[in-house]
Parts: sequence; structure tokens; C-alpha cells
Amino acid sequence: MAESDSSENTASDPALGRRTFFRHSMVSIGATVQEFVKHRDAPSSEEIQKPKIVEKPGWLRPPGAVQEDLFLERCTRCGDCIDACPHDAIEQLLIQETPGIFPSETPCQLCEDFPCIHACETEALVPIKNLYEVRMGIAKVSRNVCTAGNGCNACVPKCPTGAISMDFGAFLVAVDENLCVGCGFCQYICGTVNDRAAIRVVPPVKSTT
Repeated sequence: MAESDSSENTASDPALGRRTFFRHSMVSIGATVQEFVKHRDAPSSEEIQKPKIVEKPGWLRPPGAVQEDLFLERCTRCGDCIDACPHDAIEQLLIQETPGIFPSETPCQLCEDFPCIHACETEALVPIKNLYEVRMGIAKVSRNVCTAGNGCNACVPKCPTGAISMDFGAFLVAVDENLCVGCGFCQYICGTVNDRAAIRVVPPVKSTT
């Protein structure tokens, strides 16, 4: 009976009917806005299914690589240098899809004829006269990790340019940066004979000239 009376009052009072209509309309609009925001901010099915790509650290450019900014301009991601490497040392980076070398996995063998450079047609890799002109990076030794004090010098005879030497007086491994080409042999060998590699090849410092 009360419900019937309310309906009759609403019908007999136009102002009350309008207020009721607007109240219900605002509630409906508010619910619609909430649903819109919820669906707008929700990740798409493609975003949910797409895994996040994380690049492995510690990569270097192949021999003959020009400075990084110029390299990225010239490199066409064709993969010719990757295919030309006879030792599978060059691989495609996940994010940039450009060529890189992970010395801890497979160091550069410094091939005599550098087939990777000859395969590059855009001069992202430029010709060099010999292995001593390679500047992939510089080997850095962590004194706190190096086991030279315990008699390890496995990296010394493996260096193709003679850049690494052993100071038997101080039991320290030293790197001649004028001879180091950054091939990564020392880093690779150190990691295979020790629980933790004390040598890491870092990219060359970008020239400011």
C-alpha cells in the first residue's frame, strides 16, 4: 500500500518525478564512468600475453664497429656479420636486434681476415689492418675477486695480444690497455677456471672529439 501511495505521489507531483529521474540518471552515469575507467586502465590481452624482454648484460660490438651512435644509424639489422662469423661469437641482441658479442659465453676469435667486417655493407663495421686495431673494449680486473694471489694465471697465456701479464712479485694480474683489444678471451678463461670471473671487458669510452 505504501509503495502504491509513493507511485501515486510521484505521478501527481511532476517535480518529485523529475528529481527521482535525475537521481537515477546520475547513479547510472556514475556506474558507466566507473566501468569505462576500469576497462580503459586494464591491460590488453596482448600486453598480458607478451613477455617482457630483458637483454643480457655484458655485450660488446663486433670488431671494427664505429662509435655506438653512428653504429645504430648504419646497422640495418641484416645479420650478415652474424652469419659470417665462423665461431658463432656474434649473436643478435634481443632488444635492439643488432649484433653483439658476449665474451663470457663466446669471446671473439680475432679471425685473421675478419669475415664479419667484410660481410658488412653499410660500414657499421669498418675495415682494420690487423688485430691490434680492434677496439671492442678494455679488460678490467677486480683485485678483490682475482685469484692470482693463489697462483692462478690462466688468463695470461691465452691473451692473443700479450696485453695481460703476471706480476709474480705482487701476485697481481695487470692489463696493458695499449695492447688490449677487448676480445674477451681473458674474461672467458677466468670464468671457466674460477667460481667467479675477476675480469670483465667493458666497452670503449666514447670519444668526445
